[in-house]
Amino acid sequence: MTAALPRTRRLFGVPVVVALFFLGMMLPTSVSVSAGGLRLSVFRVVLLVMFVPMVLTLLSGKRGKITLFDALALGHAFWALLALIAWGGLRQGIESGGIYIVEFLGAYLVGRLCIRSYEDFAAFARFFVVTVCVLLIFTIPEALTSVHILHDSIARAMGGPMAPFIEQRMGLERTFGPFDHPILYGVFSASAFSLAYFVVAEKRLTNWRGMAMVVGVALATFLSASGGPYVVLMMQIFVAGWERVLGKIHGRWKMLFGLFGLVYLAIDLFSNRTPFHVFVTYFTFSITSAYNRILIFEYGSAEVVRNPIFGIGLGDWIRPVWMSDSMDNFWLLIAVRYGLPAWLMLVGLMGGLLWATAQRKGLPESWRRARHAWAFTLFGITVAAATVHLWNALFVLFIFLIGAGTWLLDAKPDAPARAKAALRKPIARLVPARMF
Repeated sequence: MTAALPRTRRLFGVPVVVALFFLGMMLPTSVSVSAGGLRLSVFRVVLLVMFVPMVLTLLSGKRGKITLFDALALGHAFWALLALIAWGGLRQGIESGGIYIVEFLGAYLVGRLCIRSYEDFAAFARFFVVTVCVLLIFTIPEALTSVHILHDSIARAMGGPMAPFIEQRMGLERTFGPFDHPILYGVFSASAFSLAYFVVAEKRLTNWRGMAMVVGVALATFLSASGGPYVVLMMQIFVAGWERVLGKIHGRWKMLFGLFGLVYLAIDLFSNRTPFHVFVTYFTFSITSAYNRILIFEYGSAEVVRNPIFGIGLGDWIRPVWMSDSMDNFWLLIAVRYGLPAWLMLVGLMGGLLWATAQRKGLPESWRRARHAWAFTLFGITVAAATVHLWNALFVLFIFLIGAGTWLLDAKPDAPARAKAALRKPIARLVPARMF
């Protein structure tokens, strides 16, 4: 099978489809059109246009043989479609499931097919980190003046709603950037931290430009004043510090998992609350938010027990009448909506990829740094996802990042000079290349 893909150029060092995809993620929902009741945001349009070519490219094997992880991604998307059909019937299920497949499988394939080497990954990392730092030009004044410069300017131009009022925290306005909510901006920014530290700065404290970008990413996350992004950032800082201090000790990651196990056991034995209750209490800004997330977990998990196979689709879940229908727990929501099989396939996709890539030995130092950056980013988002819902841009960003690490499975190390050259290319240079 041949996938007929047009030739194109790179934009800002990355394939055009990646640049457009990221641009689409950073735009508020006011930059969208409605078609037959379906909201088409920019990133959805990009995924829709490229979906069939990407599927054909995957099946052709030209970007690597189909793996178990590709099968898990396809299986998760298919099971979610079945769950939505079981909930709303054939027509409504296909409509809702179709856009979920485009977002989930499309975002995965963008990462899976566009990032196929260290050079690709390094160029993407630099593009992502520079984007976050450039946004500070607008978000620092936003935090100080309470004027939502990017969001409201875009919304005003498109005739959309202005940024909603959200109370300040720590004396700062919670920044939206170009996103619809501070949490979106914060998680987007925090997701670039490990990429900045391990790939752009190369872990070298004397790399002043790279370390300035690391600080810039941390500052951007801080300006969101949101608990979820802070968790993403803190988890990455913790494992990065662990790796830096114990980097030469064999078995350091087994030691880390053992430490997590001991902490969990200690909390379970010596606290009158479960480890989950303790985690939520100390990683949210208010007691009210913590209590609400605990209730969400209790009522949501009960819903999973009642509907373990296909979940409840987009139906309403049983809860007290005074509780909001918002479920601030991404992992729980996947199980509630699409059932445990879909949840297991998603966890297997991410967890299996992390395990499989960790088994590769003898990789160049630059590749090991890239692997740390990718794995630590996913770790941070995964932990935070237990307290926030990954929706719209956050969802496709997370799935894209999962796919962006598949090159570590089978790519062969190239010459060191070429690996270093990926970071030295001007960020705005247009380099002839294929779309995928």
